[in-house]
Amino acid sequence: MSSAEKQQRKAARKLPGKDQGLTFWQCFAKDRLYTKDMPGIRPYLYIIPFFLAYFVLDFSLRYTYRSAGIVGVRYLPAFLFTLGWALVFAGLVFCLPKVPRWFVRCVPLVTFVTIAVTHSGFMSMFRRFFSFSVLTYGGTGSFMQASYIHIALKVVAGATVTVLLMMTSGRLLKVIPPKPVKLSVILGLVAAVLGAGIIAFTNYHFFPVVDTVVWDNAEENTESAAYHEFSDTTNSLKLCGLYQYTMRDLVRQIFPANTMSDDERQQVEDYIATYEQAKTDNEYTGLLKGKNVIMVQLEALDTWMLQPEYMPNLSQLKSESIAFTNHYTPAYITAGTFNTEFMANTSLLPATGGIPTSVYTDDNYPFSLANLFRKAGYTARSFHNSEGNVYDRENIHLNLGYEKYYGGSALNMDEHELDRQLINGFDAMTEGSPFFSFVITYSAHGPYGEDNVIYQENKDAAQAAAQRTDGNYVYAVAGAMETDRFIGELMDKLRESGHDKDTVLVFYADHYNYYMMDDALNMELKGVDNMNMLQHTDFFIWADGIEPTQIDKVTATPDVLPTVANLLGLDTTGAFLVGHDGLGDQGGYVFFADGSWFDGERYWSSTSGETGNAERTAEISRLTTLSNRILAGNYYSNLESETHDTNEN
Repeated sequence: MSSAEKQQRKAARKLPGKDQGLTFWQCFAKDRLYTKDMPGIRPYLYIIPFFLAYFVLDFSLRYTYRSAGIVGVRYLPAFLFTLGWALVFAGLVFCLPKVPRWFVRCVPLVTFVTIAVTHSGFMSMFRRFFSFSVLTYGGTGSFMQASYIHIALKVVAGATVTVLLMMTSGRLLKVIPPKPVKLSVILGLVAAVLGAGIIAFTNYHFFPVVDTVVWDNAEENTESAAYHEFSDTTNSLKLCGLYQYTMRDLVRQIFPANTMSDDERQQVEDYIATYEQAKTDNEYTGLLKGKNVIMVQLEALDTWMLQPEYMPNLSQLKSESIAFTNHYTPAYITAGTFNTEFMANTSLLPATGGIPTSVYTDDNYPFSLANLFRKAGYTARSFHNSEGNVYDRENIHLNLGYEKYYGGSALNMDEHELDRQLINGFDAMTEGSPFFSFVITYSAHGPYGEDNVIYQENKDAAQAAAQRTDGNYVYAVAGAMETDRFIGELMDKLRESGHDKDTVLVFYADHYNYYMMDDALNMELKGVDNMNMLQHTDFFIWADGIEPTQIDKVTATPDVLPTVANLLGLDTTGAFLVGHDGLGDQGGYVFFADGSWFDGERYWSSTSGETGNAERTAEISRLTTLSNRILAGNYYSNLESETHDTNEN
């Protein structure tokens, strides 16, 4: 083809297809202009597929996970929020000129498609939807492996249809471009304002602000409480849809709630007064007072892994311990290890609902375990395989009262993944009289695989002992064996130094072993049938000469601190504690992130629609709200300032 012919063809393409005898559909198929002078509403039909795209994406995500959360896919407020946001974006597209119109038409929708796919992948990993807050938890502690991520086909289909609708809208704009007229601008603005109005109406009408009245009839306000507290990402997204959830999540990260009202402060003080009035001494109070303490948080150590064939050393210690047989580690944030680490050390719930993670380094924690022990004359140090930048432990642990954090390098670990090398820190662990040391293991951590150094070091023993070979079972057993090697060496060192007679060992798991990447197998191994009950883990306390006892009372991670404090005679007067002494007569139930609870006899699911226990549901709502407000308002810092001012006057 000559250059002249090319120029003629190029010039012809610039002419309206209608003038060349082409039909509308021929121009649509060839992605070229049909006419610039189309009368009526046809030039504005591009807005229909664009508008529908928002509904398709949101519906596909909520439909895929329709069985999750406390509401179903037909929940009216979620539909109204989606309608509102679709009108806002469609209205803006309708009234804007060409360049900004392209930006508003494409960028937000593509972003939402990406977020929807991320939600699906996140759900496959952590059984909850994504939140921007997880970006604040970095390092190797945040488990993520691409090969373990599974995107649901329904979400992929919904995202694909959404993109096709967006492309269809764009092609219609090109085939019959609308003329910028005053009426389209007015209609667009009206649609956007109407959408904003629907969003505001839905927010205030269906989700009234939670206050103390809600605590008196909390079962009737479960949805409103979950919406405002924003502590469970699954419930939050199901309640308000993809777009409202995303906007609220983003705003909460940019403008975090960092205040505490006088009413909330009074509620905290009332709770503390009631808590302390109900608390009584028992036969275990001060039983181990003055003894050294080593508290070990067992990474991913599930109940089925703790058996003599896999972990003879730890199993022996458990058989000689006070063992809490109904213990649970509810996960309120996706950073499972830090979730439990923080609760065990403070008996507070981790920051949710838009509270900045800076509360871990900036807030005061006078009643953390480390500070309680130091007030009693103990030294307090923490130890873990990972370096201090993971979860910012080097700063967070200091803020929690630990004198020093020892990471893998400080412990001279040449293979940071091998728990046996934690014993390098034994001298530092037992320095001081008395001493309190907090040790976090690692070796059962994922991702698993044939080339993993932990597996290679324990391969033969794991293969010989493993009772099954499906999934990641053998790899998990290898991790358990490596952790047990550290426990064995720790006991040897304690005996050699004579500290076995005067040292208390506290053991608890940080979460069930979700690195197995097979919840169905985990449920089969543990004999449970839902994700909440899957969070049953071990918690036991060993001391030389203590009478082995099985405690059937239900306990949870926040109960670790008050239980240890009671046994060691530590003074918690004035502390806000979510948990209770596991050896006392208070507490006795666990509540999960979605509001469900278990008391040893009954499991009540917030998604079942069954009548629960109004008083307990109210208490859960109260605890969740006040714990969050304590972090957001730095309650103890302000309390100390007020006390200081009063003393000066």
